[in-house]
Amino acid sequence: MHTHIPTLLQREWMQHKRGWLITALAPPLLFLAVLPFSDFQGLPTKNPELMSIAILLISVAAVYVICLLVGLFQLPGLARRDTQDRSIEFWLSLPGRPAESVLATVLAHAWLAPLGGALIGALLGLPIAVGVLGSKMGLAHAMGTNWGEVIAAAGPVLLRGLAGTFLLTLWLAPFFLLLMAASSWLKRLGVPVVLVGVGVTVAVLYNVYDITWPLEALQGLNARINQTLIHSGPGLQEALKQEDVGSLVNWALKDFGHALADLASLQFLGWAAIAAGAFTLVVMKRTRGG
Repeated sequence: MHTHIPTLLQREWMQHKRGWLITALAPPLLFLAVLPFSDFQGLPTKNPELMSIAILLISVAAVYVICLLVGLFQLPGLARRDTQDRSIEFWLSLPGRPAESVLATVLAHAWLAPLGGALIGALLGLPIAVGVLGSKMGLAHAMGTNWGEVIAAAGPVLLRGLAGTFLLTLWLAPFFLLLMAASSWLKRLGVPVVLVGVGVTVAVLYNVYDITWPLEALQGLNARINQTLIHSGPGLQEALKQEDVGSLVNWALKDFGHALADLASLQFLGWAAIAAGAFTLVVMKRTRGG
């Protein structure tokens, strides 16, 4: 079956690339700009390679989270503006089905743009690590660090995290698709109605009627979300202590396998059904033309 999603993704890039690049580049470049005037206290200096790995991973995680939050914040507004500025007429004029245009928007903002931000964070994470080490120990010591070892050790961890971004998008889908659906149908009232309505309903059921399963479901979803990028933090710490790239590769494969196995659960199927229903509502609204 022919799909227009690649073309629609290219369209998203052409429209939003400036904002995406600013969001991804601004935090690390700003940090590099203030780095010469910063003074770092309390950082360990016995193992500069391990500290460099930590700085690199923090850079990737920080840029990814910022881009992800910006993308998720934009999605409900994009769904609402379909009818506000008549962009729905543009979407309906494009080749392909409305479901493809909605899916392309979700993939671009919730997964691909944050993923690109993570890659930028990785590229700029190395000069950030060099700058931090140079500020702490001097430039000679920083350049004397075994950067090949740093890249080799950080590689499996980075690949594990990047692979987990798609799983994170799947677990987050019920959240942002519900907000998109509410914004499509209720406009500006959509997001407040969903957030306040869910919060009040869960609180009343738990505190007044002693019904715990809605709160437990939300807590379970939060736990799964936190385990998508790194399923076992202690396992990663043990692999790093062994100072062996092979151990990190084995950890990354097993850790991703555990995160992937979480998808084969009734919990995921339930949340996926909610996400599918919300996605259908967004497509219905777009198909109707506002």
